[in-house]
Amino acid sequence: MKNFSFSGIKPILFGVGRVENLADEIAALNNETSEIVIISDAGVVQAGIVERIQSILERSGFNVTVFSEFTGEPHSETIDAAAAILRRMKQPCVIGLGGGSALDVAKLSAIIAEAKEPVESYALCAEPLPKPRLKRIMIPTTAGTGAEMTQTAVFATCNGRKVWAWGPELVPDLVILDPSLTVSIPGTITAITGLDALVHAMEAFTCQQHNPISDALALQAVKLVGRHLIQAIKNPSDMDARSGMLIASTIAGSAFAQTGTGGAHSIGHALATLAGIPHGQAVTMGMDVLLGWNTQASPGRHAALAEALGYKSGENAATAFRALVDRAGVDLSLAGTGVDPETLARVMLSEENMPMTQNNARAIGPEDALVFARLLVER
Repeated sequence: MKNFSFSGIKPILFGVGRVENLADEIAALNNETSEIVIISDAGVVQAGIVERIQSILERSGFNVTVFSEFTGEPHSETIDAAAAILRRMKQPCVIGLGGGSALDVAKLSAIIAEAKEPVESYALCAEPLPKPRLKRIMIPTTAGTGAEMTQTAVFATCNGRKVWAWGPELVPDLVILDPSLTVSIPGTITAITGLDALVHAMEAFTCQQHNPISDALALQAVKLVGRHLIQAIKNPSDMDARSGMLIASTIAGSAFAQTGTGGAHSIGHALATLAGIPHGQAVTMGMDVLLGWNTQASPGRHAALAEALGYKSGENAATAFRALVDRAGVDLSLAGTGVDPETLARVMLSEENMPMTQNNARAIGPEDALVFARLLVER
């Protein structure tokens, strides 16, 4: 068995209505200021979730500032704007509230507020991240990205290139999982974020850097998604399904935080760069086109994935995955996007995506990348 390490886990609090005790949790972090900054996005504001959290905090005497001037995936200018607000305040506690985009904006802005450099200075680890000074709490409102658990934050540069920053500095001080916050999420978002969690778990289980602890977490996450995703889509108020999906997302995040992701994410990031396709949908496209090919490299592991999704021993993982995607109603077509295979293959193998390509269950070369790109574009 190869050597491995497992780190970066901070306290996780789970429970329906758990956010009602948020003020006490902030006090327990020895936060020395009454200033709170909630970083969220416009959709979470519209759903009334930000107002709920703000009210809880203000009733306890906190002064709350809300930064929510963004939609979709995070851009460098958004992160820099949030960091500028934090720099003008005295030691605020930062709360990331929302999906992966809001959490990544919160994680990165809270860290770079300690320095004067813009966030693009830290892209692809070009510069080491500053040491954290501000207390940071992440509260996901979707079940998918697992961003609350990772040492990575993803954002688009000023020229649209999708890149990442990485480091243990990005791990928050506290994670709160409250399934009640996910109930208002539309079915389409529940579907693509849930499949994102599934892809995270599947890649963590099959990629080159997997280890026994990540294996256990990843396989359990696959089981939970297989058991709960469709019910969460069909019956949004089913708290058991919502709870199962939220836990699946978080433990999948814990798994791939240790192992990294694979080829489905190199495809997904390339599609986001070229066509702005939502992350969960894009990585689902990537996994769908890769899975049968990957299975040849580790048939036993992929058979275990099929079983975790409820299929009989020896069943094809690609069949099991596609069946769940179809039931979730997620479109896998690139029709109308204008993406061409050669460009897609080139971006898949670019500097920012190469770590994922190299960590895939099976090595992806330039010819392989072009084959997959053509399959994606021509389907």
